[in-house]
Amino acid sequence: MLLSIIICEDNKALRTYYQYMIKEYIKTHPGVDMKIILSTANPKEVTLYMESHPHDTKFFLLDIEFPESKMRGIDLATSIRQQDLNAKIVFITTHEELTPMIFERKVEPLDYISKEIGLEAIKSKLFQDLEVTINRLVPSNQKNKTTFNFRIGPKPYEFEINQINYFESYENTHNVFLHSTNEIIEFPDTLKTIETKLPNFYRAHKSLLVNPDNIKSIDSNNQKLVFIDNTTCDISRRKLAILKKHYHIAN
Repeated sequence: MLLSIIICEDNKALRTYYQYMIKEYIKTHPGVDMKIILSTANPKEVTLYMESHPHDTKFFLLDIEFPESKMRGIDLATSIRQQDLNAKIVFITTHEELTPMIFERKVEPLDYISKEIGLEAIKSKLFQDLEVTINRLVPSNQKNKTTFNFRIGPKPYEFEINQINYFESYENTHNVFLHSTNEIIEFPDTLKTIETKLPNFYRAHKSLLVNPDNIKSIDSNNQKLVFIDNTTCDISRRKLAILKKHYHIAN
């Protein structure tokens, strides 16, 4: 499970320092899957990322004010919190006068770091915040999960996630079909429930939840996903474009 790190800071030099600090932390924690996904001065790029990655596990490092943008950091943080109750938000700024607004907006940040404490102190606090994020957030998203559990009647089943291509549902039924690399299993559940258990899976359609790791290629002409066992499933053109862009899957 990937911890996506997003930086939004209008000062290019400071943004570069923050990137360096976080990359140093990542290097010293090889057992944790985390990456700087976006580093930008433009808060609109962050909102676009949020729209296209609703289920990512996220850590945000934000300034409160962006002089070159109509959107303030507090507005961006409010939008983030409205879309993602679990995201961790750290403010790093000189605008302490805006602190009361953070509480008024119910943003619930993980930390509030003053730029005036100096780069070494910022680094120390940032490392602490990343540590807290990993301890609190990553385990809750089943970081080491390798199996999917379900029941058919009273009997429990355990299935290896790397063998699952996708889940499919049909109208007027309360069952879901698990399409694996060697069989299809029907069991009572909903895609919405499964999606919360498997946040890395991609909702390719209202009736389709796919495993990106098992997609071998994309047949753009016929709008199909091709899995590692050469089975296929249909996907809409819009969902196909998003999948190609954010999962870097070849045609």
